[in-house]
Amino acid sequence: MSELEPMIPAPEHSHGAHGHGTGHQWLDVVVAVSAIFISVVSLIVSIEHGRTMEKMVDQNEKMVEASTMPLLDSGMTYDDDHRSNKAMFRIALKNSGVGPAIIDRFEVRYKGMPYSVRTVKDLLMACCKEDLSKSTVVGTSSVSGIILPARESTKFLEIPLNNAPSFESVMQKNIENFSIKACYCSVLDKCWETNFNQMRPTPVASCKVNPGDVLW
Repeated sequence: MSELEPMIPAPEHSHGAHGHGTGHQWLDVVVAVSAIFISVVSLIVSIEHGRTMEKMVDQNEKMVEASTMPLLDSGMTYDDDHRSNKAMFRIALKNSGVGPAIIDRFEVRYKGMPYSVRTVKDLLMACCKEDLSKSTVVGTSSVSGIILPARESTKFLEIPLNNAPSFESVMQKNIENFSIKACYCSVLDKCWETNFNQMRPTPVASCKVNPGDVLW
C-alpha cells in the first residue's frame, strides 16, 4: 500500500524582515549618513534659535528696565522767592530718571543723629541756632513713602533767610556734618540706595524699613 501524500501543504519557513533598502549598499550608506547629518544640523539650528530667543528676551527686559529707571538727585539752592520777596534756602530732591521713583526710605542726619519733619526745629537748632530766630517759619515736606514722577522734584526743606542773613555761611560751614540717604524702587521693584555722594546708586534687593527708623 502506497504512502498517502498530505492533503495540506506544509507551510514554508518564514524569513526575517528585510529593511527598506535600495539594493545598492553604497547608496544605502549615503542615505543613512545624510539623514544623520540633517538631524544634527536641525538640532544645532534649534539650539541656536533658542539661544537667540533667550538673548532677545533678555534684551527686551533690559530695555523695559531702562525705560522705567528712576534716578534721584539732591541739591541746595539760595535764591529769591518772588511770591514772598524773601531770600530762601532750599534743599530739594529731584528724579532725573525716566521712570517714577517709589521712595521707601529717606534719611536726613546731622552729625550722625537722624531727624524728621517733626524734629526739624531741633535739627536747625543743632546746626545753626545762633543764626535762626524762633519766629522763622520753616517749610518742610515728607519724602519717605512718596512716589516722585520722572523729571519732577520736591522741596523737603525751605527756610527764609531775611531773619537769618548769615545762615548761608553757617550752613556752608556745617554742610559736611549733614548726610542724606535714600532707598527707592522702580515700578518693576528694582531698588537702589544712594547717599548722593556717588555717581551711581547701589542696586539692592529691596528697601527695608525697620520699626523705629527715623525717616524724613
